Amino acid sequence: MGENKNSITLKGIGTGSGIAIAKAIIIHRGELTVPVLTIEQHEIEGEIQRFRGSLNIAKEQLLRIRSTIAKTMGEDAAGVIEAQVHIVSDPCLIDETEKLIGVKEVNAEHAFEVVINSAIDALGSNENPVFKERVQDFKDVKSRILSILLGLKHQIIKMPEVDSVLVIDQLAPSETAHLFGSKYVGLATETGGFTSHMAIMSRTMDLPGVLGIDDITNAVNDGDMLIVDSLKGVIIINPDERQLTEYHRLGEIFEKHREIILRTSDQESRTPDGRNVSIAANMELVEEVPLARHFGAAGIGLFRTELLFMDRDRFPEEDEQFSVYKKIAEQMKPKSAIIRTFDIGGDKFAKTIGSMHYEPNPFLGWRAIRIGLEFPDIFKTHLKALLRASYYGNIKIMFPMISVPEEMQQALSIVEEAKSELREHNIPFNEKIEIGIMIEVPSAAILARDLAEMSDFFSIGTNDLIQYTLAADRGNPRVAHIYQSFQPAVLKLVKFAIDAAHFKGIWVGMCGELAGEVLAVPLLLGMDLDEFSVVPSRVPLVKTIINRFPYSKARILAENVLSFTTQDEVLDYLTKEVSSYLPAEIMELETVKHNSQ
Repeated sequence: MGENKNSITLKGIGTGSGIAIAKAIIIHRGELTVPVLTIEQHEIEGEIQRFRGSLNIAKEQLLRIRSTIAKTMGEDAAGVIEAQVHIVSDPCLIDETEKLIGVKEVNAEHAFEVVINSAIDALGSNENPVFKERVQDFKDVKSRILSILLGLKHQIIKMPEVDSVLVIDQLAPSETAHLFGSKYVGLATETGGFTSHMAIMSRTMDLPGVLGIDDITNAVNDGDMLIVDSLKGVIIINPDERQLTEYHRLGEIFEKHREIILRTSDQESRTPDGRNVSIAANMELVEEVPLARHFGAAGIGLFRTELLFMDRDRFPEEDEQFSVYKKIAEQMKPKSAIIRTFDIGGDKFAKTIGSMHYEPNPFLGWRAIRIGLEFPDIFKTHLKALLRASYYGNIKIMFPMISVPEEMQQALSIVEEAKSELREHNIPFNEKIEIGIMIEVPSAAILARDLAEMSDFFSIGTNDLIQYTLAADRGNPRVAHIYQSFQPAVLKLVKFAIDAAHFKGIWVGMCGELAGEVLAVPLLLGMDLDEFSVVPSRVPLVKTIINRFPYSKARILAENVLSFTTQDEVLDYLTKEVSSYLPAEIMELETVKHNSQ
């Protein structure tokens, strides 16, 4: 096909946004060699003072980095450095190191390395992904302090003079911050997932990145031409002319697309004929909250709590949960944040609960609200943490996978128990906190009027609603063609739920992926959806569409679409009608994305 036989495509996790095309700069790092030296009794105090001096220098360095990030990227983004500042000031780490220096009569470098390695090993072996994520913070602090003690410069990534792609094993938050405003236009790493510090910082900086590519530092040579496609999550090494031409074209489209939509970040979302619509953000990490404001979201339409509960030997205590939810409330205040109670399958909870049973079909089995209702004490702890956080900001609670009214009644009963216990202990919370449900099961959509009487709001979760309505698992390639987001059966359920909610006087949002689809936004607008909740970077795109599409036209659009019977009819009609209102770059980039999926 005319492709360069040396061209290699590697798959990873796309983060940031857009496309980067530039030559690679490879950073190979080695472990610092730390000598083990025996010291005399009279040298112990001097060695301890040398260690304390290194801590002071490290802290000063980190605070300078924090200040730089705060000035360039905002105070919230600078918060990622706080963890390392706390490590440097950790009394346990300091005491254990100083004790080892005295008891073993060894040099500070060796004592510190032994103590911090022990902490790193303990964190790395913990099943909780939050703790595992902290390992990199400890490793960065380790490298920084050992470099100071050994009289070496802390490993700093060299800054290029021309546009380049950084290829490296991993990045600490402090290192990622150095990339801001540099000539690095793309990033490829061996470690890191979508929830890592690297991913968060990459998204904050809008730096195209692909993370988690095995052995990427050895697969690429200095000076190799790279394409970083954060949309697909791929790196192309030494692309051929055809690939370069196509990606240069896509890059230009993306830049025009971004330029158009970012103009709306600080604007309200209002149709040309005056209808206001709320555009919120979906997320699952506290560190992502600043992105909601950065992209102009009206609030958080869905905060997923699953990461707090997954892969643990025990459930998080009330205070641990409360501290997370409180941060969200305070950072978003006065804007609202809808926090969904844990939505996770029984198979992932088995270790924590201490019971294991065979789930022949976990999607239709023991999960989400069903687990909470079967373990009311665990659920109540979860709810009490959320209620306590509501005192500090505009928190709303949302229940997932409600399928029948009885489940909502039981859940609300446990909420009342949680409120009573907090009152007994004089713990403040918002007495008028709003409580809603996700409409993601067909029975919930059909019974929407009854459920609306017990709810303050609905949020439609189309990802599950589609697969439950069409009996098609979107992760199963053999039936993926049946998983149709624009199938009229799904759209009619969505419209039915919206109308039922409005009839009962409550508002309706959508937090499923359909809410961020270019062709779906005018359709949902015409169905009278009150709030769209999408990934933060997509907020300006949805605003752009809303601001350009007349509500009167959207109403006609929705009415016509609901008369169709196939997805193809819907898509053909929407493509024709929507394209005349939106810039060509938006339509073209959406076509490219859909064709690549």
